[in-house]
Amino acid sequence: MLRQGTLSMTLNLDAFGINAATLSKLDSYKIVDGGKTLLYDGDGACYEAAGNAAKETTAMNRFERAIYEVMFMAGCTKARVHLTPKGCFKNGRGLLKTVKPYQENRSGRKKPVHLDYLRGEASLEHFANNPDIQVFLHYDIEADDALMIDHFTIPDTILSSPDKDLNITPFQSYCVDKGKHLLLPDGDKFGYIERVHWLTPSGKPASKVSGKGSKFFLSQMLMGDTADNVKGIIKLHGKACGEAGAFEALNPIQDSDEAVNFVIDAYKRIDQNIIPEAEAMWLLRNRQDNAFKFFTEHNLTDSNLNFLSECFYEREWKIIGDQDE
Repeated sequence: MLRQGTLSMTLNLDAFGINAATLSKLDSYKIVDGGKTLLYDGDGACYEAAGNAAKETTAMNRFERAIYEVMFMAGCTKARVHLTPKGCFKNGRGLLKTVKPYQENRSGRKKPVHLDYLRGEASLEHFANNPDIQVFLHYDIEADDALMIDHFTIPDTILSSPDKDLNITPFQSYCVDKGKHLLLPDGDKFGYIERVHWLTPSGKPASKVSGKGSKFFLSQMLMGDTADNVKGIIKLHGKACGEAGAFEALNPIQDSDEAVNFVIDAYKRIDQNIIPEAEAMWLLRNRQDNAFKFFTEHNLTDSNLNFLSECFYEREWKIIGDQDE
């Protein structure tokens, strides 16, 4: 068990501008009191912690250390950790009539032995008396949804997740890979997209579309989300639209109304129902939220509003009935 409010592990902090040699001389390092609460995506951390762990206790200790590490780096004194346990309904995304079945690419994939242990009741019990960390299990919505709801409702929070889906949050986040906080100007929820380039271990160039705010969500509406097996738009300008096509189409657009109209119009041109793809990738801002509400918050053309309403109210875009758990 770690001492509460301290870090007692060896961290690779040089990448974050911290003198690791100095810290290594200390028995512990107290997290700076910034009055902030970390909103932490625990699903990814559970995968890492459970990987090759021989014992459940080892996996749990790794998980706890991972939380304290990010709390320290993000400058937070508390953490709200959200988990998606086995059997979660996932906001009904498995019932959506998307082009490709939601997360079907994950079926049959081998998982770490202790993953379900970490993402289940054991974590609730382990952190029950921890004054710094609260853990939440969600059986109706996904952890990503819960993190977004928290970010829209709880002040003085910083969100951290390796999952690119959470890039759609317009509020302050902490990117572990970059070692820095990301924050849009006050009042800006549209944000930006960018292309990130790197070299693979074999030396080949690679890239991906990243960003922050609803503009990133709109880019997903075009390029899809391979991690969750969501296709996105079938064709854009008569051809398949990958990350490069999505970036080329949306990056020049600096107005949120224009960007939303562009995406809806693209779906309308090929008569593809926009709702199931949107619902698969949109994250809830509150329990009553959905992608349709997000779209209609914008100044839509009459033609696009009619198409959107037809897709939502008149077309069948979700399987009616119980989902097999």
